[in-house]
Amino acid sequence: MLIPKYWAKHKQRFESLETSSNPSKQATIKRYGWSDISQMEALSHAKSRVNEAHHRWLAGEDILRRERKEEYNEGNSIPIREEIIDKHDFPENELSNNSAAVTKLIVTRNSYGAQVANVDNIAIIDVDNDDLLRHIYLDDYNHHGFMSAFLINQSNPASKLKVWVFILVFILIASVISWLGLSWLWLLVVMIGATAYLWQQASVKDKARAQKYTDNIASLLPYMTDLIKKRVANHPTERFRLYQTPAGFRIIATHDTISPSDELIAEWFEYFHADANYVRLCQAQQCFRARITAKPWRMSEVEDNRLAKDIPAKDFWFNFEDTEVERSIEQRQDELKARKQWIVDYDRFTQGYRACHYVESFAGREASHQLQSVAIKALVDWHDRACRVDKALPMA
Repeated sequence: MLIPKYWAKHKQRFESLETSSNPSKQATIKRYGWSDISQMEALSHAKSRVNEAHHRWLAGEDILRRERKEEYNEGNSIPIREEIIDKHDFPENELSNNSAAVTKLIVTRNSYGAQVANVDNIAIIDVDNDDLLRHIYLDDYNHHGFMSAFLINQSNPASKLKVWVFILVFILIASVISWLGLSWLWLLVVMIGATAYLWQQASVKDKARAQKYTDNIASLLPYMTDLIKKRVANHPTERFRLYQTPAGFRIIATHDTISPSDELIAEWFEYFHADANYVRLCQAQQCFRARITAKPWRMSEVEDNRLAKDIPAKDFWFNFEDTEVERSIEQRQDELKARKQWIVDYDRFTQGYRACHYVESFAGREASHQLQSVAIKALVDWHDRACRVDKALPMA
């Protein structure tokens, strides 16, 4: 797990020499650098990465010219770029000096202001409702998790027949009105009546789809509990805690510590239908993540404008470079002041919400008789307090 404290960026323009076989060319290369030691170390690292990319460019390699400004990305080989706000160590034994027996936790603030727990060796599995809906109700949901009944109805021959019937009826009515010399208001009356009928039919279908979606969402919790029960029945040494989140589920493995690169993790991710983006991030960043405070846009304080939806200066700690000329010092200070005030307000408002709800624990017949790891128990207790799982509060 690598979550650096200091970040910097370096940008430099290069020009290759013209030769008889190759014309001169130019390139501006930008790279980020990071360090746990100091800002200067981070800047030095950024410069060395620019130089390395420059040599590859001169050798004719097609390189990425400018790294994008992202908090984390599974494909760019860059550590998590989030502000560190706290760190914890959970030793297996309080008297132990063995670093291998210590669970490391780093709490960061992500791009939209929420606090996130990053853990190195206790498995946390994130499951989205959308993924489960697509898996269980394959014919009813598209790749975004939304109901595809509308699309299905559009391809239904009976629905197409109704459309053609209405078209033919309107043509027939228009012909009769024209032949008899009647007022075209009659056609308008018929069109209004037909529109009202179609609107009413569409409303009925929308209500039916909404009710079906509600029923399907309600079926996900029993499905997840049954899935975990089957798992521990077939793997009697395993133990899990199940939580419900606003848009899915969170599972914590509590029988043993484990590395994100372990083959068993890939097996769990597949079995529990873990979110694909979360899976890639865990493997690339070598840690497990769990949001422990509310998403701002789910809070009523954002809806009634007592808190801005977006955190100010969201990228300030990794936006430093050797020549900062883009903004004045006064402007940056104003942004940082606004950020601090936003965090104070946000942290106060989050006391009225919980990040997830504890559902149930599951243990195999052998795991239920084993002593629970001291580090895992400490981490779980910390997680439950931070997420306020036992509070009678709305989830956000």
